[in-house]
Amino acid sequence: MRLGTRILLPALLLLFPFVSEAQPSRVTSVEKVAEGIWMAATDQSSNVGWFLVGEEVVVVDAGSDAATGKALLDKIQETTAGKPIRYLIITHAHGDHAGGTGVFVAAGAEVISSENAAPGLAPLVGAASKGKSGLLAFSERLVLFGNTRRVAIYFLGAAHTAGDIVVLLPDEKILFSGDVVLSKRAPYMVSPDVSPKGWEDTLARLAKLDIEKVVPGHGTLGTRQAIADTYGYVKKVNELAHTLVLEKVSETLIEARLRRPDTELDPAAITPELIANIR
Repeated sequence: MRLGTRILLPALLLLFPFVSEAQPSRVTSVEKVAEGIWMAATDQSSNVGWFLVGEEVVVVDAGSDAATGKALLDKIQETTAGKPIRYLIITHAHGDHAGGTGVFVAAGAEVISSENAAPGLAPLVGAASKGKSGLLAFSERLVLFGNTRRVAIYFLGAAHTAGDIVVLLPDEKILFSGDVVLSKRAPYMVSPDVSPKGWEDTLARLAKLDIEKVVPGHGTLGTRQAIADTYGYVKKVNELAHTLVLEKVSETLIEARLRRPDTELDPAAITPELIANIR
């Protein structure tokens, strides 16, 4: 494969927490998305995807810890007849998606991330490779070319975090979305570096792409409807938050204000997650 512009970064200070290895998670299901393309769910609720590019494997996200990473590695080898893992793409530097990175690095994978996510990932890569390799980071777009598959990786701006990337297989019309798009799950909008408006804008851009299937960071395998659903949720949260700010509603009165008839919300939709996201 030919790799586009890349930046080699040294190991930097670890910026995000991990799930402890004392409470290992495991792979709960593996699903074939299309020929040569798979996704797996873990009992920590995060998803991982992988696909073949020629005789090599590209993995998207690594699970929450080393135990999960090892279990995923076994499943990947089973489904791909033991083909080598060339790249591990980390969609964002949260522990439930990146905690197993070291396992894949030790197995020979190079790690790809956005520049913004790299500072949190570099220590994992450096530790697992014993300082022998760094991290491939990019600013906006990176393309991998194989003899059987094209892979486009995009940073479309801050959204769920400041460093979210998505992975598109344009010929198969499949998107690996990380936590930017979820399927039948409420988005998590309380990350310290979340960009509510940026998230809305990113989803609007994704909606213009020719996508048929979505492998989300959490939830079930989705269709392009998952993009519309996530966009509708994020946009509504932003609108409600804007209204409450204008009305100077205190944090302790958010739920009471949402339950007023003029808000026109289904009472069942006023969940603790919604309140936390608006707050």
